[in-house]
Amino acid sequence: MGLKELEVRIEKLPVMQAAYVCSFDEAPKEEAGKRILKYAKTKNLMKKPGARLFGRTTYPTDKSNTHGYELYLTGVSTPKSEEIETSEIRGGLYAVLRFKNLENIDFGWRKLWNWIENSGYEPISWQMGKNGWVGGFEEHVNWQDQKGPTEWVYDLWVLLKG
Repeated sequence: MGLKELEVRIEKLPVMQAAYVCSFDEAPKEEAGKRILKYAKTKNLMKKPGARLFGRTTYPTDKSNTHGYELYLTGVSTPKSEEIETSEIRGGLYAVLRFKNLENIDFGWRKLWNWIENSGYEPISWQMGKNGWVGGFEEHVNWQDQKGPTEWVYDLWVLLKG
């Protein structure tokens, strides 16, 4: 992979335009995933170099006991679909942690936040987004490989103050 797992790195991310979906269904991550993958397949984006898949949980202010999930597919032209919107990922300086296996996601987030707390960097942790409060991004690095969850590789991204 080139980068060691569970080591935090600092990266500057440019503003990126993206195809965007959000779901508040009972299983929002799975529903948003189905919709964005359907779009990617119909537009022949499954093997397009440079296409990246970022997701994040959103907590709407008007529904205190629910959450949704947003997915952003970058590296694509402006989507022309009723189900897919256009949005962007905010550019800036990010703390990033890579790990493998979806089961490790909670551990990865704790490790990244602990690193940030002890680093001297200040996070921009929660922001009001399009559909509620949002935090960092989960980039599914090998999404195009269509492997099982134990083989998934993620980068967790937290925006830092300048």
